[in-house]
Amino acid sequence: MRSIEAVIMKAIPQDKCLHVILGMLIFAIGHFVTWQVGIACVVVGGILKELIDHFTGGDVSAWDAVATLTGGLIGLVCFAR
Repeated sequence: MRSIEAVIMKAIPQDKCLHVILGMLIFAIGHFVTWQVGIACVVVGGILKELIDHFTGGDVSAWDAVATLTGGLIGLVCFAR
């Protein structure tokens, strides 16, 4: 029987987990102004990261930007609660 950690790591790669964490951190910093600024910072940060990857030879993926935004939305849900 496989461990739950192995199942999670296969379903959600570490790279995407790091993007989610980054999105939550960006939102946590940006929401000190307003939650709208927090989400805007997450969107801009996710897009900028992919642009940097494009020009520096990194792995460009729209799913990375989606994972970053997901982290920001998780932060928003925690904030609104």
